[in-house]
Amino acid sequence: MIRVADADRLVRSPGVDLRRRSVRDEAETLVARAAWALPEDRRLIEAVYREGMSARAVAELRGETAAMVRRRLRRVVVRLLSEKFVFVLRERDGWPKERRRVATACVLQGRSMRDAAKHLQVSFHEVRKQMHVVDAMLEAAR
Repeated sequence: MIRVADADRLVRSPGVDLRRRSVRDEAETLVARAAWALPEDRRLIEAVYREGMSARAVAELRGETAAMVRRRLRRVVVRLLSEKFVFVLRERDGWPKERRRVATACVLQGRSMRDAAKHLQVSFHEVRKQMHVVDAMLEAAR
């Protein structure tokens, strides 16, 4: 985050456009965090934010409508930039194996609890229980 004093100095510098810099930084952050996403979501983020493709162009390649691509892109971006995503990414290494697996599947990869249970071959109840703990830990960390 840029402090006010630093921002004032940068604004006075010739050739510095903070708007472009913040957009570029956000795009780089999204592409880096997309490494944790499911392959389909990762390809979408990389196509739009690394390769600069429009939602319409991506939609044509995928055989979907542009509205569907924009909707999915919005959901993925919101998840990748969320406080919960950052919390799980930062804290997961210190968690028990089962909680780490569930949080990775649900938060980092974006799977539904039902899909995570099937993928991890654990009960839906176990996934829900672990996600409840993760949510409580996030709330306590705020």
